[in-house]
Amino acid sequence: MSNKLGVLIIGSKGAVATTIIAAQCAIKKGLGLSFGLPSETEEAYAGLGLINFEDIVFGGWDIVKDPYSQSCLTHNVVPKHIQNEITDIIDKTDVFPAILVDHDSTIDEILSSETENPRMKDVDFSTAIFTKRPLPELIKSVEYDIEAFKTKHKVKKVVMVNLSSTEKPAKMSDVHRSISAFEKGIKNSDPSISTSMVYAYTAIKNNCHIVNFTPSIMFDVPALLEFAKKKNVALTGKDGKTGQTLYKTTLAPMLKHRALKLTGWYSTNILGNRDGQVLNDPEHCASKIGTKKSVLSKIMGYSDFDHQVHIHYYLPRGDSKEAWDNIDFTGWFDTQMQMKIDWLGDDSILAAPLVTDLIRWIDFFSDKGECGILPQLASYFKEPIGSDEYDFSRQVDLLRAYCIKNYAKAKRSKRSK
Repeated sequence: MSNKLGVLIIGSKGAVATTIIAAQCAIKKGLGLSFGLPSETEEAYAGLGLINFEDIVFGGWDIVKDPYSQSCLTHNVVPKHIQNEITDIIDKTDVFPAILVDHDSTIDEILSSETENPRMKDVDFSTAIFTKRPLPELIKSVEYDIEAFKTKHKVKKVVMVNLSSTEKPAKMSDVHRSISAFEKGIKNSDPSISTSMVYAYTAIKNNCHIVNFTPSIMFDVPALLEFAKKKNVALTGKDGKTGQTLYKTTLAPMLKHRALKLTGWYSTNILGNRDGQVLNDPEHCASKIGTKKSVLSKIMGYSDFDHQVHIHYYLPRGDSKEAWDNIDFTGWFDTQMQMKIDWLGDDSILAAPLVTDLIRWIDFFSDKGECGILPQLASYFKEPIGSDEYDFSRQVDLLRAYCIKNYAKAKRSKRSK
C-alpha cells in the first residue's frame, strides 16, 4: 500500500475537476508553474503535514464521452499552451460511467453536445447511465469502480468529491430519518433517494470520506450522518464559496459592525459554462439560489430587507462568471446609502484551490480519527453543514484556532524529537 491518496470526483470532466487535474499534470510535467492554496497562507498550518498535491491520484465518474483533454478544450479554462503540454498524461486519468437515478432534458442537452472519446469506445455510456436500474445495482456499480480504482493505484484511502451539476431540490421523507429506513428504501428503489445520496451511501459503506462542493443534498440527512459516524467516515460541505457569496460574507459583517442597517441587496450572476447551462433550468437553480440567499439574514441577525438573487445563463461569458451587486443601507436619520460591486472571476480558477485544499484537510482530519461533519472547514462553503458561523473572517479564525488547539502540541512534540 502506497502513501498516496485516491480521489474520485463525481463530474470529473467538468470545468473545476479538469482544472484541478490539469494543474497536477502541469506539476508532473515540470512546467515551472506554482499553484497556491489557502492552507499555505497561514503560519498555524505549517508543519501539520497535509498531503502534497502531487501525492493525490485522481479519477472519477462522468456522463460524457469526451477525453479529459477535449473537456479541457471545451471548458477553456486551462491555457492552450498548457493543454498541449499535458494531453498525453491527462487522458490517462481514470474515468467511469456515472450513474444517474433519473435524468431530464437539461442533462440530455449537455450530452448531445459532447464528442466521442476514442479511449472509451468499448464502454456503452448510454446504457450504463440511462437504463433504469434498481438502486442496489447502481450501488454495486459504484462499489465496483471504487474497488477497481483502489486496487489499480494501491492508495491508502479514497476521498469522494462531488463536483457534479446541481441537482433539483430533493424531497425529504421518512426514508431519510434513519439508516435502517434508508437501506429499506434502497431495496425498494425509493424515488426520494437522489443520485448524490446513492453516491454518498456507497462512499460511506466503503469507508470513503466525502467532500460535497455542490448545493445538492448529498449526505446531509439524518440517515447518512448516522451511517458516517458508525463507519468513522469524515464529511464536509456544502456548496463551495468562491465569488459573490465570499464577498457577501465579508461585507455584511462590516455593515453590521458599523451599525448600518441593511435595507436591500440585489445580486445577479451571468455565466456561460456547463454549470450555467444546468442552472438555466429553474428546478436545478432552486437549490443554488437557496444556499446563496441564506447567508445574509444569518449574519445580520434580521431579515426585514429585500434580498434578491438571480442567475442567468449567458453563453459568451463561458467560465468567466460576472456578478453584480447593489447594496442599500441606511445610517443616522435613515440616510440612504448604496454600494455597487462588479465582480469578474473565473469560476473554476477560484474553485480549484478550494477543492484541492478540502481534499488535503479531510485527509488530514480523518487521519487524526475525526469522523462525521467537520465544522472547522466552514470558511470554504456557502452553507457550512455543522456550523452556525457565516462571517467569513470568523470562519477563517475557527479553522486556525481549531488547529492550534488540537494539533499544535503534536506539532511541537514532533519538532522536539
